[in-house]
Amino acid sequence: MKPDDQAAEAPDTAGAGATFDWPDAPEAAREAALGRLASLRFEGDQDAAEVHGSQLACMVLRSVDDEPACLVYDSNLDLGLFRSVRAGAAALRQMTFEARGLVLELEVSATGHLVGQVVPPQTAVVELRHRSGTMPVETDGLGCFQVARLPEGPVSFRCSPSDSAVQTVATSWVTL
Repeated sequence: MKPDDQAAEAPDTAGAGATFDWPDAPEAAREAALGRLASLRFEGDQDAAEVHGSQLACMVLRSVDDEPACLVYDSNLDLGLFRSVRAGAAALRQMTFEARGLVLELEVSATGHLVGQVVPPQTAVVELRHRSGTMPVETDGLGCFQVARLPEGPVSFRCSPSDSAVQTVATSWVTL
């Protein structure tokens, strides 16, 4: 047998500092895997703690009855075109979320002021969801609303139209 063949047949022990005894039951194996993943988390990593907190907020604040509103436009993805149109203006971010019967248009200024509109125009309650909870805002008859100061971190919007025939929609979580 050649030395190369012996090396190929030898078990790979590089990085095998720990061995794991995985249970046979699927639920127990899943719990063991999640426990192992949790042990790999960096305890002093502040960013990881913020992401974990955001994930928990997302799970707590979602509802299976809400129709998801998909992000169909984000000016951050089209910066060159957007800046050429708005030359000299304050930095803005525009986003459009679309659901089956409703569109939510948002514009955020560099100072954190948000202006939005529900299309088609209608009265509704728009909940600004964030890490610390929710902030309900009522629209006017044209579907317009504003938030003077956005909270830090990721946010999501949940729009409940006053017309009960239109389903409540919720956006994905975005950092503004």
